[in-house]
Amino acid sequence: MSRAFQSLILAGVLALFSTAAFSSIVEKPINFSDYKGKWVVISYWATWCSICMGEIPELNAFYKAHTNDVVMFGFNYDDDGNLSKHIQQSGVAFPTLRHDPKGHFKLGRIRGLPTMLIIGPDGGLKHVLTGSQSRQDIENALR
Repeated sequence: MSRAFQSLILAGVLALFSTAAFSSIVEKPINFSDYKGKWVVISYWATWCSICMGEIPELNAFYKAHTNDVVMFGFNYDDDGNLSKHIQQSGVAFPTLRHDPKGHFKLGRIRGLPTMLIIGPDGGLKHVLTGSQSRQDIENALR
């Protein structure tokens, strides 16, 4: 294989990965005091939840528009052993938590998906939103 052809293939692969939505996995439980002064949004989702999958593009748009002023995480209800696969399959662009943070807020079981937690700059839980949310819905909840 010629060097020019190898370079062309490498450039194509890099372009593919630079445009794909890949979320990082947050391995350790989050410390909410690290985010004091910022809004925090946590979206509970699963690949088997068709409403969740329809909501992901809106969540990605919100995340991209607010990366400087809002911290956003997801928590996936699929099999934890395949988390990377589920993130890639769904196209989630925001970081995904390995550990469920609902215990921090003394919430019981999440009763339906999608569910979203809105945590205020003071670190307190402000809203629990259920059902599909648009970018505008989330922005309204932060007001």
